[in-house]
Amino acid sequence: MIQNVNGVIEILEKEQSILKEILELFCSKTKFIVENNISALIEQSTFEKQKADEIKRLEEARQRLIAELLKGKNKEVSSLDDLIELCDGVQQKRLIELKSSIGKLVEEIKRVNHLNLSLIQSSLEYIDFMTNLVSSYFTDDTTYQKDGQSKLTKKNMFDIKL
Repeated sequence: MIQNVNGVIEILEKEQSILKEILELFCSKTKFIVENNISALIEQSTFEKQKADEIKRLEEARQRLIAELLKGKNKEVSSLDDLIELCDGVQQKRLIELKSSIGKLVEEIKRVNHLNLSLIQSSLEYIDFMTNLVSSYFTDDTTYQKDGQSKLTKKNMFDIKL
């Protein structure tokens, strides 16, 4: 049992390390969004996918270790809290530290991701505004006279109603 718990702790430490890398990626993504650096954003997305795949593999390994740990026991571990209750001493303390640290990392990742989402939405709203402004400037503003002739009125970009 001790070896399996130590294995779970090692996996959680690796996940924690990857989450730190993901947080760094999200923070640099903020910079790229502000700079409108599309190629860097695409490259970031590739790195993010790789990190997500790494976490998925670690999660699968952690689930296997927990299943082995519980083999022959009448207990169920559906959360880290359940595992913490099964342990004692140094392992329990380390699991509590990891739970707290990973929780803080996840909250910070959510915060930065929300900021990135807001920046992207603002950019899209600006693009939409500029598209409407430019397209309305180039629309045909023809009025017909009594004699059937058309009269084209010249527009000024700042006279456009939005």
